[in-house]
Amino acid sequence: MAYKSRAIAQAITTMVIFDKVPAGVLSFTKNWAYPWIVVKLDNGKFSKVEEGNITAADTTHLYFTANCQTNVQGGYKLRYCYATKKGAVITLNFADGQPGYASEFDVDILKDKFNFKPIVVYPEFKPDEKIVYTVTGSKLMLYQHDYTDSNFISGYIDAEFVETINNKESHKYYFRGYFKTPLKS
Repeated sequence: MAYKSRAIAQAITTMVIFDKVPAGVLSFTKNWAYPWIVVKLDNGKFSKVEEGNITAADTTHLYFTANCQTNVQGGYKLRYCYATKKGAVITLNFADGQPGYASEFDVDILKDKFNFKPIVVYPEFKPDEKIVYTVTGSKLMLYQHDYTDSNFISGYIDAEFVETINNKESHKYYFRGYFKTPLKS
């Protein structure tokens, strides 16, 4: 069972940068995968890693909405970003890597400012550990000025943070990459 960090990240509020989309950086949106519980076999049939019959939902093409990387847990890619709007705040949630990597990264945007929050998930709960995350730098570039009235949001995120365990052991991490995702209310 995975353990989601109870630590609260010390966030830095930073200004959003607006720019034009560089050529080719959003091409990942043409790629897709199946849900992690489904495997397509060489004979064209599907297999499921858990009990039950294969359903239409199991073979849905999940188009990538992000092309990001982190060095948390040795490093891996995150291919999905989800954006929601509640009132004036837009939250981006980056998640991927199941079943092995369950960490998530959140970005809260309010007008022209944002903050970054890592949510690191460990495979084992250690009750004697006190974990603190300190964001040491972050940059968010959005590719549309009027993102609040749009049906999607796209851009580039680059964040660095330090994980400190029991006030002594520390690790430097990063999260960076491109995203283009529907914006849901």
